[in-house]
Amino acid sequence: MNQVLSKIGQVKANIDISGASTARSASLLGELVELQLMQNAKYQQPQSLQPSRQKFFSHDGQDGILAEIFRRIGEGFKRFVEIGTSPAQNNSNLLLLKGWRGLWLDAGLVKDESLSANLQILLREGKLKISRKLVNRDNARTLLASRGFAEELDLISIGLDYNTHHIFTELLAFRPRVFCVSYNGMLPADLDWAAPYDAKAVWDGSTLFGATLGTLSTAAETGGYSLVGCELSGTDAFFVRHDLLRDRFLRPGDAMFHWEPLRMHLGQMQRHRSAMPLPA
Repeated sequence: MNQVLSKIGQVKANIDISGASTARSASLLGELVELQLMQNAKYQQPQSLQPSRQKFFSHDGQDGILAEIFRRIGEGFKRFVEIGTSPAQNNSNLLLLKGWRGLWLDAGLVKDESLSANLQILLREGKLKISRKLVNRDNARTLLASRGFAEELDLISIGLDYNTHHIFTELLAFRPRVFCVSYNGMLPADLDWAAPYDAKAVWDGSTLFGATLGTLSTAAETGGYSLVGCELSGTDAFFVRHDLLRDRFLRPGDAMFHWEPLRMHLGQMQRHRSAMPLPA
């Protein structure tokens, strides 16, 4: 605790209140907020996932949380699917560097020849596959199955903003070991709400997107999964299959306990531009 308080003091001392270095000050303020939030007693419990959060390629701390989940349950077949992604910032680049194989699905992904050299190597070696189709409830299963990702999955990450709930419930049948799913942190966990299904809909920047954490958690329990934590930024929720839970996680399925409000400012820390190293 004393070390954390000392760190908070150091961060405060380095904030430039004159505004001469706005980006650096904003970054330090973000770090200060994170340090103070992490003093919450529930994050100090041994089974909490929050102390493991780390950003390498993810938008916030998803990289570290996923690594900790798979440390607890094992990595399995090392196969993932990520729906809604970008080449530099996603939840799966770190997994690729660890030798995983996977599938990216995003209608906005650039053409293969425009990808970085390291990603083109992974494509040629068959370690990464890409689909540029708009994913919705009607085609989600087909898109995964047609590319060889209908079984032996360890992770499905769903980062689409509008139809998230509908795609999530459709893919529960594929039985991955873990789901990482974006939720609507602008709405309370105990509200039962999901955006109405629209096969062509994309997020319009409003609060009308995704589903509440409680709605996703209820669907997960019905499908054989339990909520084990949320990213501190209030963006992503993590679900583990019932047969893998044992006593490894803190209060599985308790949406009110795990809910985090949307904290977009936590993603504004000043960092180097994200770029994935060449595979070994």
